[in-house]
Formats: sequence, C-alpha cells, structure tokens
Amino acid sequence: MSEKIIVELNNIFKQSDRGIQLFKDLNFSLKAGETAVIVGGAGSGKSSLIELIIGEKFTDEGSIEVFGLQVKKNRKGRLKKIRRKIGGVGGLFSLIPSFTVSENITFPLVLNAEKKAIKKERLFKMLTEFSLLKQAKEYPRKLTRVESSLVQYARASIANQPLLIIDEPLAGLDKYTYKRIFDYLVKVSLSGRSMIVLCSEMPEETIPNTKFYRLENGTLV
Repeated sequence: MSEKIIVELNNIFKQSDRGIQLFKDLNFSLKAGETAVIVGGAGSGKSSLIELIIGEKFTDEGSIEVFGLQVKKNRKGRLKKIRRKIGGVGGLFSLIPSFTVSENITFPLVLNAEKKAIKKERLFKMLTEFSLLKQAKEYPRKLTRVESSLVQYARASIANQPLLIIDEPLAGLDKYTYKRIFDYLVKVSLSGRSMIVLCSEMPEETIPNTKFYRLENGTLV
C-alpha cells in the first residue's frame, strides 16, 4: 500500500453558524488505498467534517490538505481540482433532480471533458453493472430509494476517482442489495482506491484496509 497521504486535517477548530463548537483540535489523515470508517451519532458533525474536506465550508483554525492542495477560501479553481477527484454517495452527494439517470451517472465525465465515445462506453458498463438499464432515461423523482442509491454508486464509479466519500452505505437496504453494496465496497478497497465511510453505528462487517474512528465531542478517537 502506498504511504502517500491524500487527506490530512491538522488541529481543526470549527464553530457552527449558531456558535456551537463542532470540532476542537481535530486531526485526521488518510493514505492512498486506505478506508476510514467514521462512526458518529446524529449531530456529531460527520456531514460538517465532509463539508470541510470538499471545501463547502472552511475551518476557523487549522489546515486541510487534499491531494496535496490546501483547502482555502477564494480558491475556486483549486477546489474544482480537488472535487473532480472525489466521488460521493449519500448525504451531501444527492442526485441532480433535473438530470436523467444517465446524465447523473456521466456527470463526472462531463466535468473532465471526456470524449463522447468513452462516456457512452462507460455509461453502458455502469448501467449494466448496477442493473439500471431500464431506468436510464428516468429522473430521480421516479426512482425507488434503492435505485437512487445504485445510481449514486454508478456515478461514483464511472470516472475511477481516487477517493470515495460514502454516507451510510448500507442503511435501509434489503438483504440482497446489502450484500451487493458490501461486495462493491470490498472491491473498491482492493482496487487501491481510498474511501471515507460515514456510519451512525459500527458496521458488522469489515472492509479490507480499514481504520475505524469515532467522532465525539468534536474530535476523532
């Protein structure tokens, strides 16, 4: 496994808009090929932590570096470079309501200005792999919860982005889909891609190359 650190948070302090202390001297690092499972209850700050990593919000104190780039305000070009390397499922990474399933899945390729032939080939592969051929022209409002989840996984896979951020990957799934998604997560881990997985409870099964953290009292332990 590579020792290259792709996400690093140092001495993070952050208050909410209402003045609540979200993070207090929080530190975190993720190496290439690693999976970090972050467990925390409702209101623990899991979503806020991801917002800091992708540059949706910014720290009061401390530094964040993702793929060797500092996450800072007024650096829109830099943030675009970071975000194009990150695939997301659940939470902050909802589908675009005005896009069809196919358009949602291929959106990362559009951002990367991929050729039409490559987009078509990869789209067919994703639609087939995630059993979404019949839903290709549907809009998100027509999808079931499971179908919507599968579309997000397909979108997170199509561009082979080196980091996936997944919010509650196995919550509320039927037994068949649970196994399917868990097998997918194992496959991603073994491929050398990195993941940050957010969970409200400690998962029953373990993904390879995983480190476990608990987010409580504004820090990771």
